Amino acid sequence: MAALAPPIAPTGSRRPQPAMAGAWVLGFAPAALLALDGGGYDVVTRSELGLLCWWLIFLGVIVGVLPRQPLRPAAWGVLALFAGLLFWTWLGADWSTSAERSLSEAGRVAAYGGVLVLGLGLVDRDNLIGLVNGLACAVGLVAALAALSRLLPAWFPADPGGGLVPVARLVYPFNYADAVGEFAALGLPLLLHVALTGRTRAGRALALAALPPIALCVTMSVSRGGALACLVGLALFFALCPRRLAALVSGAVAGAGGAVAVLALLSRPSLRAGLQRSPTLSAERHQMLGILAAVSLAVAAVADGLRRLGASRRPGAARTATTPGRPPARARAGGVAVTAGLVLVIVLLVGSGEADHLWREFQQPYVRGAGDVYSRLLTLSGSHRYQYWEAAVSAWNSSPWRGIGPGTFEFWWAQHNSLSEFVRNAHSLYFETLAELGVVGLALLAALIMVTLVAGARAALGAVTVTRSALAASIAGFGGFAAAAGFDWVWQFAAIPTVGLLLAAGALAGPRTGATVGARTRAVLGLAAVPALLAIAVPLATTVAVRSSQAEARAGNYGRALADLSAARRLEPAAASPRLQQALIYEQAGAIPAANRAIGQALGAEPTNWRIWLVASRLAAEDGRPGLAVSEFRRARALNPTSAIFRR
Repeated sequence: MAALAPPIAPTGSRRPQPAMAGAWVLGFAPAALLALDGGGYDVVTRSELGLLCWWLIFLGVIVGVLPRQPLRPAAWGVLALFAGLLFWTWLGADWSTSAERSLSEAGRVAAYGGVLVLGLGLVDRDNLIGLVNGLACAVGLVAALAALSRLLPAWFPADPGGGLVPVARLVYPFNYADAVGEFAALGLPLLLHVALTGRTRAGRALALAALPPIALCVTMSVSRGGALACLVGLALFFALCPRRLAALVSGAVAGAGGAVAVLALLSRPSLRAGLQRSPTLSAERHQMLGILAAVSLAVAAVADGLRRLGASRRPGAARTATTPGRPPARARAGGVAVTAGLVLVIVLLVGSGEADHLWREFQQPYVRGAGDVYSRLLTLSGSHRYQYWEAAVSAWNSSPWRGIGPGTFEFWWAQHNSLSEFVRNAHSLYFETLAELGVVGLALLAALIMVTLVAGARAALGAVTVTRSALAASIAGFGGFAAAAGFDWVWQFAAIPTVGLLLAAGALAGPRTGATVGARTRAVLGLAAVPALLAIAVPLATTVAVRSSQAEARAGNYGRALADLSAARRLEPAAASPRLQQALIYEQAGAIPAANRAIGQALGAEPTNWRIWLVASRLAAEDGRPGLAVSEFRRARALNPTSAIFRR
């Protein structure tokens, strides 16, 4: 009856615990707010997050409340690797063909570093449960809202298709379907942890009730990256968690409920296809909403009934935080068994030749059976990912050690691709890092991820308390993030790295010892805040100034628009966008010679940006220099030869 055993209940008073509440807020607030703000894709949104985190770190160090305790060696190792990645990214502006984009990428890394450092400073194993619960609540809430956006669309912003074009895949709130599914997938191990160890019966029930909406969210987003994150996260959680059989039973109950919800969705053609004008759509939405609510309630009720049955057969069996869930030796043996099973599956795939068949299928640029978007979930076709990654490797070959420069994959792809498709990112953090930062950058990133996974797994397998479940959820969620990052451009959606890096901080958290934090530790963190704040603030200020100039220009206030650009040029002398905007303003005002001077400076700042060459061609024509206009047009076409613009 181990599978029906009651939850492991934390000991201690039910009185409010400030550290636990603070960890919950740290998990819930940034993840939920970023997700609901377009996933945190915008540079302003993610920069504001980074500035807030680093200011809190700096003030906490000055006041003497951060970090709460000395950091473990593994945490210092991860911080050193992250600092190395930031330094290398920042240094990449020196050899990049776009210093502006490279500095923007450095700002991104610095912002995410603030999330990691703040998590390491605030979280230890005493309040780790609060962090994991907060993240679980955030992901569960966002996934539920995402599913409801398809079932109750009047409550949410207008569909991107405007009701005219079917949008079969779920895109709210990220405006990118794969990111929706990948974000939701990170919540699976977190919610399972809450379902197994929650303090209250209601909390455990709500955690299980949230799992069918997550399954529906991943399915409606048709995200194979989300499916991959689900598989990796669940495999790691079941390998590392205590009371593995209980976890499997809870997972099976939730999985059955999720399967019912998914089958109900697939049996409703108008809802599945995202048709906005179908006469049956309204009825299908209401039916689906009722089914989802019933399934969620049923999952919670069945799991609660099984748990109560187990408790009645084992009176007094509820375990406290100081009671072992499973001896470490048996825990390691279980983890090894799960790992061995995965290795066996891989060996069988390779030995049977199926792996080679799947790899050939992945190389195909298009998904077979594309008439039904849900067929994507049944194929391994890469949807051009193989071509993106091939281009990234080609870019890396041009500069193996240092790469082509952070943020410039878009330019390489435009010049060398054969698909006539606009792509900004390589759809894999690892391939994009290899292309843009070379071997050094990829080594730093890979080491950072591996140290976190290994240190977190060792900590989880060595724990014998309820904290082990939280550690297992942390490392499982981080593993799911690492898997999704390898398959898609989740690094650009700040909400997803925020969840992943907070879970990394949780996995690296040490036990509360009460030891005094040394002045050297605080000095290091305090000094690190200064360059990090600078790395974030400069690209942010430049972006804000250029956007302000664009708004003033649209209103016809050319003088104010040019004044905003003066500030941007002082902040980033090597940036192209202020000079491009300046040229466009002069053109709009009829000052063509001044526009030509400004566009020449923009070309010097970003010589591989085909758009600037195209604008330069137009300005040369307006200035009465047709030969130069033709030459610059040809240069623009050479930098993006497959674009439809140049086939007209």
